[in-house]
Amino acid sequence: MGGCMAMHLAYRNHQDVAGVFALSSFLNKTSAVYQALQKSDGVLPELFQCHGTADELVLHCWGEETNTMLKSLGVSTQFHSFPGLCHELSKAELEKLKSWVLTKLPGEMERQNE
Repeated sequence: MGGCMAMHLAYRNHQDVAGVFALSSFLNKTSAVYQALQKSDGVLPELFQCHGTADELVLHCWGEETNTMLKSLGVSTQFHSFPGLCHELSKAELEKLKSWVLTKLPGEMERQNE
């Protein structure tokens, strides 16, 4: 539920954050997030999403539907599928997340380019 909470907080109340990540997460089809984004006209935080294709607790298609809906409402998104992964973390998933977070840190891109 952490990813759902992060999306609610960022897209409804704190659109000034650098980005949002959600792992094995989804929003329901009538989410207040979608309603808030329909009224939004500012720059929205990028969404980084990962989801295992074998997740039986939070179905992969739910994560994909959430991503598609957010993208249609103006959110820049990344969606990464992990074949065979259930509702759990993997090293590959965490490595992708770490790389993404590092791109969001102030000054990190300049240090990497030196």
